[in-house]
Amino acid sequence: MSNISFRFYKQTILIVSVLLVVTISGIAYWLSTPKKITEVDPAFSKYIDAYTSGLISRQGNIRIQLASDVSTMHTTNEPVEGDLFSFSPSIKGKAYWVDARTIEFHPEQNLEPGKTYDADFELSKITEVSKNLETFKFQFQVIKQSFRIEQDGLQSVSPTSLDFLKLTGTLMLADIEDTANIEKLLGADLNGQKVAVKWTHNLETHTSKFTIDSIKQEQESKKLNLKWDGDPVSSDVEGSEQIEVPAIGDFKILSIKAIQEPEQYVLIQFSDPIQVAQDLNGLLTITGKQDLHFTIDGSQIKIYSPDRLEGSYSITVNEGVENIVGKKITKSVAANVSFENLNPAVIIPGKGVILPGSGKLTFPFEAVNLNAVDVTIIKIYEDNIPQYFQVNDMNGGDELRRVAKPVVKKTIRLDLDKGVNLKRKNRFSLDIDKLLKAEPGAIYRITIGFRKSYSLFTCTGNTPNSDEQKNETADNFDDDEAFWSLYDNYYSYDYEWNQKDDPCSDSYYTSGRWASRNVLSSNIGLIAKRGSKNNMLIASTDILTTEPLAGVQLQLLDFQQQVIQTAVTDNDGLATIEMKRKATLLVAKKGNQRAYLKLDDGGSLPLSRFNVGGEIIQNGIKGFIYGERGVWRPGDSVFVGFILEDKIKKLPENDPITFELYNPQGQLTKRIVQTKSLNGFYTFRTATDAGAPTGNWRAQVKAGGAIFNKSFKIETIMPNRLKINLDFGGKKELVKGLETGGTLTAKWLFGAVAQNLKVKIDATLIP
Repeated sequence: MSNISFRFYKQTILIVSVLLVVTISGIAYWLSTPKKITEVDPAFSKYIDAYTSGLISRQGNIRIQLASDVSTMHTTNEPVEGDLFSFSPSIKGKAYWVDARTIEFHPEQNLEPGKTYDADFELSKITEVSKNLETFKFQFQVIKQSFRIEQDGLQSVSPTSLDFLKLTGTLMLADIEDTANIEKLLGADLNGQKVAVKWTHNLETHTSKFTIDSIKQEQESKKLNLKWDGDPVSSDVEGSEQIEVPAIGDFKILSIKAIQEPEQYVLIQFSDPIQVAQDLNGLLTITGKQDLHFTIDGSQIKIYSPDRLEGSYSITVNEGVENIVGKKITKSVAANVSFENLNPAVIIPGKGVILPGSGKLTFPFEAVNLNAVDVTIIKIYEDNIPQYFQVNDMNGGDELRRVAKPVVKKTIRLDLDKGVNLKRKNRFSLDIDKLLKAEPGAIYRITIGFRKSYSLFTCTGNTPNSDEQKNETADNFDDDEAFWSLYDNYYSYDYEWNQKDDPCSDSYYTSGRWASRNVLSSNIGLIAKRGSKNNMLIASTDILTTEPLAGVQLQLLDFQQQVIQTAVTDNDGLATIEMKRKATLLVAKKGNQRAYLKLDDGGSLPLSRFNVGGEIIQNGIKGFIYGERGVWRPGDSVFVGFILEDKIKKLPENDPITFELYNPQGQLTKRIVQTKSLNGFYTFRTATDAGAPTGNWRAQVKAGGAIFNKSFKIETIMPNRLKINLDFGGKKELVKGLETGGTLTAKWLFGAVAQNLKVKIDATLIP
């Protein structure tokens, strides 16, 4: 009996073991199988304009924007009854109507970083659709949290500090994060003693600046240790760095770097602040470059070249560079820096949107390290312009699918001219007339993008270019759904944030690196100025000739796209409109020319740097106060003039004009009353005491019910008192080894000889 039981037990173990192996193998296979990318049926474009896809933040909402022909009844900002959304993996939350066409799902908790979610939206519950379109399936991925640290090197705390240094740097995050967790990522110690790290956070850009301040230099050098660990933000990034803090009095070079963006220069960092009043020509050199320019910022020197730097260069710091106490670098130091292999990029220079119709429409752009670019042109129809401006400014690109259509998709080769070095930044021009026939009144959004297959960046090793195969099927732009899906979310599902700045990685080539600009072909220039009485002055000019444009038809539209006022410009190109209510858009038409001006308050030109207040007329009277000079000394006579303008004769003849002078403490020191003037000019003669306080004095004039004020300065002035002449007898240069004499003479400005004065002479040597 026992033998039978034993055999049965062994068989049971064997069966369970086999089942375990099969089950574990199945789980392993499921985990290793790539997530299938959900294909969106183009037929849904009739009902859905846009939806959440691509990479989103862990705190992001899931949004569906419906097409205009979907009829719904709902209450905004209140939870939607019924389950419209379902997700795999599951997400708890509620859906809300944001506006008449937009519904959002708000998760109760943060989404799981790095996770890909499959979503179902029950379209049939809000509108009538065919059976195969009842459920809209889409997909999105949550950004996997990661971070990167860049430190800027040691710098002096201030231009006058010799014994304290600071270290600054930037921590960049892939996604939004709590500031408390960010500050746990980085720690620092100085020779084992923990030091404080100060932070400033910018949650919008996901960057945090850190500073380790007041690092005291001692008699011996020390080690500043930085250590970072991603556990507080569930990231596997970790690392450390050790930085030497030089001993006090050890004046030396800490680093020499090549800086390429946003401007190009060589950065040299020293352990002490650099003496500003010294000529660095000949002391700092770049091989093969002349006419260098230098800027000194504390303990840093920036070297600028008049020509663009490309390739490797030898930087030499010769002995003789001084710190703020005159101590010099005692040994020459040389280092090699490289300005080659710039990252692939496209740039659209300038900020203009309007291209005047001069007979040929050209569009400039700059490219570096690329042999081709993809040019996409989207047309915003004239009839849809008011709707476009509801959510955009002149160069905006939001919600374009509602108002625009793609009209051009073309690859432009940049390597046709073999004489152009494509590894450096070059300017190219698009001939718009060859790509499309521009329609007057329409706005065109031009996007210039690039793929990994166009890159000329030198990478180590030859890896298969997955980008090229991946986009073979994505270029079918006859399919409206396929175009907008790629245009809005050009990225790879194996996107890695840590590699987003690596041109050798697929993660570098996303739509975030594309350059876009809106273009309107028009010769009409518009300026609108709104007055305090709800009136608007509009000026129209010809952009090509700058002449006023007469006969321009103007329309003022409100936010609901309704015309509220119309006008026509006169021969001076001007029109004044009394507005019934607030307008948000100005439309100008003349022949086939069109121009648009958004009238939101935030779009007006900034005037904070200019005095635009004007003169406020008080009771019909204007006045102006002036002095015979700008500054007086205590005890000086002060002559103050006042001009009165009373065009409508508000004041009776010989009406008293009162002048009052107040000291900096606000105390009245002088008071003069006059009744007679010469053609409206009044003169007030007064003086200050020899012991009068210095500072800003105030002159006040009262005329009728109007009061005018002006500040005057009473200061103790130390003028230049010496006339100095240094004469070497006509010699133009001083030669080493030859005795050269000169004569120095000094006189007081009133003529007497200046005797027994200490003289210091500095000489600057120029090669």
